[in-house]
Amino acid sequence: MDSALLKTIDKFILPFILIVATRYIGIFISVFITSLNFELSLQTDLLSAPLIRFSNQSDLITANSISWVFTALIMGVVFSFIAFRSLHLNEDWLHPKETALFHRKNMSHFLVSGEQTYRQIIAWSLATLLVLNLSIMDFWLGNLSTLAFGIIISISSLLTVLFTLSLVRDRS
Repeated sequence: MDSALLKTIDKFILPFILIVATRYIGIFISVFITSLNFELSLQTDLLSAPLIRFSNQSDLITANSISWVFTALIMGVVFSFIAFRSLHLNEDWLHPKETALFHRKNMSHFLVSGEQTYRQIIAWSLATLLVLNLSIMDFWLGNLSTLAFGIIISISSLLTVLFTLSLVRDRS
């Protein structure tokens, strides 16, 4: 396999694991907070969270909505850091004196190269679009509240704009 392809695939792993983990953690938090009934089963109610089945539709909507809001918040925090890093800590755009200052203060791990930035932006953008599409599907199927859907749409839109700005700046 090509080295560039492997590096690109490597950048896709973290965003998708983060999304899956936050979905399940969000469901478990919602079950803990509101004491909903669910079971682990091969028959699933949600495509975006397989292996979980709820006893009734209201439990499903509540747990799914809380989980999606939790996922959107985590996605907003982590993905915004990635966008900030690609916009402001790219070695290709920093003055050499600023780069040297990062190295002297042992903060060089915050700096990112242009090639790495490009791959990260593509991976995180696709992850954002995946979250948006899965939430649209859950909303369309009636498994997601309107408030939770609005939060996901707004965070996904903001992140898409940030990533687009990063990509445009990276390629200019």
